[in-house]
Amino acid sequence: MAWVSVHNGVNGPKLRKFAKSAGISKAEALGTLVTLWLWGLNNADSTGEIQDADIKTISAAIPSDMLSDGVDSEQLVKILISTGWIDEVDGALFLHDWDEWQEQWYKFLNRKAYDAKRKREKRNGQCPPDCPADSP
Repeated sequence: MAWVSVHNGVNGPKLRKFAKSAGISKAEALGTLVTLWLWGLNNADSTGEIQDADIKTISAAIPSDMLSDGVDSEQLVKILISTGWIDEVDGALFLHDWDEWQEQWYKFLNRKAYDAKRKREKRNGQCPPDCPADSP
């Protein structure tokens, strides 16, 4: 079960700027961002770096029915960059402030991995340092 955090702060001038630049409504802009962020769960690392991707790769993740007339998906990604939703750093593309806004997702993943390891070690008769006292 995956989720993205959408904070109320997203509904501000930056969203309006993106919507106006793309020629879409604020609701469509927010839908585009949520679509991008859901895609990011499987395609970005915890810092927000979009792995092995360029503008064309990211644009393929945006369904064509989310585009307004006259704007293609590659243009939309360029607008996301120019309005600060995607950062370009030394040729790499990052989802802006991903590590801050999706922190709960990565805490969940880390806890899930830790619990799986702990249970596996317990089944194998090993006990990590923080194993409960009643464990072998």
